[in-house]
Amino acid sequence: MQRSFLTISSKTSYEKDLRIHYMEEKPDNPKGLMIFLHGFSQYWYVWKPYLSHFSKEGFHVVAPDMRGFNDSDKPHARSSYEMKYLMNDVLELIHHFGYEKAIVVGHDWGGSVVWELAEHYSEKIDAAIVINSPHRGSYAANIRKNPLLNLRQMLRSWYIYFFQLPLLPEWAMRCCNFAWLEHNFRSWARKKDAFSNEDIEHYKAALRKPGALTSSINYYRANTFGEFGMGVVRAAMGRKQFGKIPVPSLLLWGDQDPPLDRRLTDNMEIFFTGTFKSVHISDASHWILHEHFERVCKEIESFIDRTNININKDL
Repeated sequence: MQRSFLTISSKTSYEKDLRIHYMEEKPDNPKGLMIFLHGFSQYWYVWKPYLSHFSKEGFHVVAPDMRGFNDSDKPHARSSYEMKYLMNDVLELIHHFGYEKAIVVGHDWGGSVVWELAEHYSEKIDAAIVINSPHRGSYAANIRKNPLLNLRQMLRSWYIYFFQLPLLPEWAMRCCNFAWLEHNFRSWARKKDAFSNEDIEHYKAALRKPGALTSSINYYRANTFGEFGMGVVRAAMGRKQFGKIPVPSLLLWGDQDPPLDRRLTDNMEIFFTGTFKSVHISDASHWILHEHFERVCKEIESFIDRTNININKDL
């Protein structure tokens, strides 16, 4: 497994160019490119076994630290974490490796980026594979028709609003050797051995790096009341419509997800014109990637094979 950096334009007038750290494995004559995007409080490490598995399946695999996390640069401006910049980082990676398109896999915030890429840059996406991250349109439609679900979801997502405060969220996350982080990993997981002590120490070490806590929380500060989050509000009020996604898309969902209600994904297929498949795993939590490695790999492989995705080779 190779470690490297890609320098890309920040796309802003007030931030310097930034370096994105990534891990990569490239077999001889790869089938195509697969990019894996992590979520909040994690980094490329969550994908380590998946990189090994899918590289053996013949794919050129890449897992970046998304901007603000671990060894990638951490822009100071809150607006640098808006969705448009997160998408651009992925597009830069696809170009850097010499491909026209990629299969993009994402969990949590990484999943949100995948859905947005599939809608706005479908020409760059061979397939969208998302784990425990609802499509914005589905989220909006379901809370609109079910006010009780809306209330319950707001209570389950209380931390999103807490993260809007200055300084206090950083202090709370760091307190008692990142006890909150460890509690979320341990208590949310349905399988109590989902995280080893070594896993948790890796995630703590990544958040101890200078600027990492604020940068990671800035994903919420930049997007909750920005275009991304307010788009959900407008759609729930009937004032916005989302474009249909034309690329083959797979949703994997752990039904025992404490912060995200499974009903947010009801009738999600209406937002797709391409092949769409939804797989719910009843005994999985938000940490499905750790709990059901073999099942996740099997579902992804099966989806790629059955949809006969026309994978792009190197340019």
